[in-house]
Amino acid sequence: MSFWRLALRNLTQRKVRTGLTVLSIAVAVAVLYTLLSFNKGYSASLEQQLQQMGVHILVVPPGCPFEAASLLLKGGKPPTYLKESVVREIAATPGIQIAAPGFMSAIMHDDRTDIYYGMDQRTITLKNWWTLKAGGKWFTDDQTDGVVLGSDAAVTELVINEQTDPFAPGEELWVPELNRPLKILGILEPTGTQDDGFFYVPMTVAQQIFQQPGKVTTVAIRLEDPAQAGVIGTQLEKLEGVEVITMSELLGTQQRMMESAKLLVFAIVFIAIAISAIGVLNTVLMSVFERTREIGVMRATGAGKQHIFSLIWLETLLMTAIGGVIGLGVAIVGSGLMERAVVAGLASVKFMTMSEHSQLATFDPRIVVMTLLFVLGIGLVAGVYPAIRASRQEPIEALRTE
Repeated sequence: MSFWRLALRNLTQRKVRTGLTVLSIAVAVAVLYTLLSFNKGYSASLEQQLQQMGVHILVVPPGCPFEAASLLLKGGKPPTYLKESVVREIAATPGIQIAAPGFMSAIMHDDRTDIYYGMDQRTITLKNWWTLKAGGKWFTDDQTDGVVLGSDAAVTELVINEQTDPFAPGEELWVPELNRPLKILGILEPTGTQDDGFFYVPMTVAQQIFQQPGKVTTVAIRLEDPAQAGVIGTQLEKLEGVEVITMSELLGTQQRMMESAKLLVFAIVFIAIAISAIGVLNTVLMSVFERTREIGVMRATGAGKQHIFSLIWLETLLMTAIGGVIGLGVAIVGSGLMERAVVAGLASVKFMTMSEHSQLATFDPRIVVMTLLFVLGIGLVAGVYPAIRASRQEPIEALRTE
C-alpha cells in the first residue's frame, strides 16, 4: 500500500475530527481568497471609475472633500462654496481644455436622500460617454424647468410614487423646495458609477433650490495633456479660496483608506488561520497519540523513522490541501453572491461610492496559486512537530503502550 493511500485511510478512520479540521481550514481559505480577490477587484474598479470620469483635476472649496461628501449623503449642505468668478479664472489657465462647474447638494427625506447636481453644457461635453434612454434629451443652459434622472434615481422615484411603468419624457417631478414641478427630459443609461443616483438640473435651478446664487461646489477639469496635471495643479493652487485635487491624489487617498480597512480585516483573518493551524496540529498530534501501538508495529516490521515522519507529514498536507481546495471552490462559486452582499453593505453604511453595477470579485489564477501555497505552508509547519514526535518513538516502548 502506498503512503498516499495509507495516509488517506488514516484520515478517513476519524471522520468527525478530520471533517471539523478540514472545515476550519476551508473557512479560513475562503475568507483569505475572498479578501485578496475583492481587494484587487475594488482597486481596479476604482481606477476604472476615475478614468471614466474624464476628469484630470478637481477644484473644490477649502476643507476635507470626504467630509463634504459625507454631509451630502446624510442630507446636509457643503460647508463652503466656490464663486462662479473662479470658474472663469480656471478656464483662462493655459493647458485646460474644459473647466466644467458643478453644484451639488442634497435634500433629506424620511427614507432617502436626493442628491441634485446642477451643471451646464460643459459637463455634458466633459462626460461624453453619457447616453440618455430613447426619447430623452438634455436641458439647455437657460432652461429652468427640466431635470434628467440617473438610472438609480429613476428607479427610486418609481418605488416612491408606486408607479410600475418607467418614466417617459414629459412627465413631471414635484420639487417641494421650488414649490413647483420639473419636467423629466430623460433618463440616464446606467453608467456603473455614482452618477446613476443623481438628479441633474440646470445650474441656475440647483442654485435656486438651495438658495446659493452665484456659487458652485466643484470645477471638473480636463487637460489638453494629462501629463501636465501636476504643473497646472500647482498653478491653480495660487487662486484664492480653492483646493486642488488631481485624480492620482484621489486614487491614492481612496486606496489608503481601503488599505487601513484591509489591515483590520486581515488581522481577523490571521487569527482565524492561526486557529485553523492549531486545529490541524491538535488533530494530527492526537492521531499520533492514539496510534502509538500501530506506529510501534510499523517500526518493528521494518519501517524507518523517515517512513513514519513522511506518513504523518503527508496526512497533514492532505488534510490542509483538501480544506484549501474546498475553501477555494466555495469562494469562487459563491463570489457573485458575496459580491452583491458586500456592495449592498458598503452602500448601506456609505463607506465607499460603489455602484451596484461595479464588479469587485475578480478571478485571478495568481491569487488561487498564492492561496494554495499559503495553506500548504500551514500544513508543512503544523505537521512538523507531530511527525517528529511519531518518528522518534521506539518500537519496544510503543508496543508496551496500552
